[in-house]
This record gives sequence, structure tokens and C-alpha cells, in this order.
Amino acid sequence: MKKVLQQVAKKAVKKNRKQKLRKRIHRKNGIKMKRTRRTIKFRKRPLRKLKKRTGRRTFKRYTAPAKQPPPAVIDVPLVFEPVDVPQATISETKPRLTVIAPILNEEKLLPLFLESAASYADEILIVDGGSTDASVRIIDEWKKRANIRLFHMKQTGLPYSDDWNESVVRNFLVDQAAGDWIMAIDADEIMDDSFRDALPRLMAQKETDAISFPWVQFWMNPQTIRINAANDNHWSVNKYLMWRNHIGIRYDDAKNHCKLQMFGRYMWEIPNKVEVIPAYHYHYAFGSRVKANDNRRRDVDQYLGKPTGRIEYDILTKPFTGKHPAIMKSYFAEKKEKGDMNGSKR
Repeated sequence: MKKVLQQVAKKAVKKNRKQKLRKRIHRKNGIKMKRTRRTIKFRKRPLRKLKKRTGRRTFKRYTAPAKQPPPAVIDVPLVFEPVDVPQATISETKPRLTVIAPILNEEKLLPLFLESAASYADEILIVDGGSTDASVRIIDEWKKRANIRLFHMKQTGLPYSDDWNESVVRNFLVDQAAGDWIMAIDADEIMDDSFRDALPRLMAQKETDAISFPWVQFWMNPQTIRINAANDNHWSVNKYLMWRNHIGIRYDDAKNHCKLQMFGRYMWEIPNKVEVIPAYHYHYAFGSRVKANDNRRRDVDQYLGKPTGRIEYDILTKPFTGKHPAIMKSYFAEKKEKGDMNGSKR
């Protein structure tokens, strides 16, 4: 079988050589060769036998159906009966307020501050700088009646100076605040009684991110207000005490008397609002009983006629014509009975 295949292959090679040689000779002599078409043979299938047609085919003529008149229109009055399905109530969360306050030896006014702040704040955050009086004990007692969180960050150096590093303490409180709004108010400041009723309106508004309040500062007694003087222009002015949380408002890097800002812009540069509800500052309202090492100790000595150093500005005052908060009225009445209103007794 192998030999037969080899012979067939040889014959095919010879045949191809002969055809190539013939084509070359014809091409030299200019003779055109006839092209032969390769035909593919298909297997023929037997044809089917067709039946002979008998008779003629008939078609039915199409006739359209007769048009029917449209149905009569019946005038039916429209009656709507609402279905009594209970609707799910949409719960809108009430905005929450966080009050923040750093303290140091504030036992005299701290109970009044906590009673006032607890009446309107959802939470109160306090940082104690190392009080040696009864401040911490007072706060621990109030924890049973109000949502108060107390932190301890001992402050070193001279109080009311750059040694305090005030911005670090206040920004720590800002970071801990969980409320939608933050209010920074010190332990010697009391809001007016009307603030509690106005608070829902202030927190519901969408137009502003910071709110300032008139800051009324008493001087030496609760019937006298200190006002601005030349070279001393921060008495009884408007102060930004309340702002919207979680939008980047923090204190600048000043170590003492730091100011609020929002990404480098201060509060008067962002959408803000001036409210007419006052905040009362009672720190200097009780004569010589203000705290030792106070940065205004020289002012107190000057007012009392004691010898002081160089005087850079005058002390200007005017009578207070407003109304004290109810909590302070009761406090004054109690002190008046003891004859302790103007610092005559310790």
C-alpha cells in the first residue's frame, strides 16, 4: 500500500511539472491558454411527483361588517370618597444645643450658672483647670439632675494670661460637642429669661451660622454697667456666643482671649445674626470679691481708690436699666439679707 501511494505521489508531481513547463512555453510564444472551470458535481435528488390539479380554484369575496352605532353616553356624576388609610408620621428630630464652659474656682456663681444652663441646654460640657474650691463637688452633685460631662485639664502658670493656652481648652470642648448648635458661655454669665423661649426659633433658622448677643458687663455692683472707653473698647458689646456645629467653626490659636473663626474667616465674615436677647456677665459685680490674679485686678483697685501702677484708660460706667434674670433676683435677695451684696463681708 505504501508503494502504491508513493507512485501516485510521483505521478502527481510529474503532472504538475509538465503543466508548469507547458505554461512557461506558451507564455514565451504568446499563446493564450484556455481556462478550465472546475465544476462541482452535486448529488441529484429524485424529484417529487406533483399531483395533478383538478378543477378551478374559487375565492370568497370579502365583505366588510356593517357599521354599528356608537353606545349612548351616560352622564354619571363624579363622586370622590377618600379612603381612610392611616398615614405614617414624619419624625423631625429636634435640634440639640451643647453648652461648653472652661472653669477654675467658680464656686460662687457656678450653682446659678448650672441651674440656668440646665433649663435650656441638651448637654453641658465643662473642663476644670484644677479648681481648689468646691467647684468639682458642685458639678458632681448637678450630674444627677442634668446631662453634664466633666473633663480635667490642669492649667499651669498665671491665670488669665498666655500661660493658660485657652484655645486648646476651648477647641477640645468644641470637638466633644454632640449638639447641632454650640453655645460658649462662662460660669459667671447668665442668659436672659427670654432666651429659653427663643431657642427653638434660633436653632430652626437656616439663614445664619453664627449668632451674637448683647454682652452686658456689670461693674462693682449689679446696678452699674461698664462701657467702652478710649483704648479699652470691649465692654458691653455684642459677643458671638452661639454657632452651628459640624461646619468647621473653631477658635484661633491665641493663648488668651481667643476668637472664633471658620477656616480663617471670623464670625463677622460668614452669615451671622445679631440677637437682642442679652447675656449678663456678673464677674465684676461683687466688689473686691473678684478672683485673685484677675487680669482686671488693677481696674478694681483703681475703682476702689487703691494705689495702682500706670493707668492707660479710664473706667466709664452707666446705670443698668434692664431686668436681671429671675435666678439672679433670688440670689441678690438672699445676699441682701446677709448684708453681703457689695463685698462688705466675705
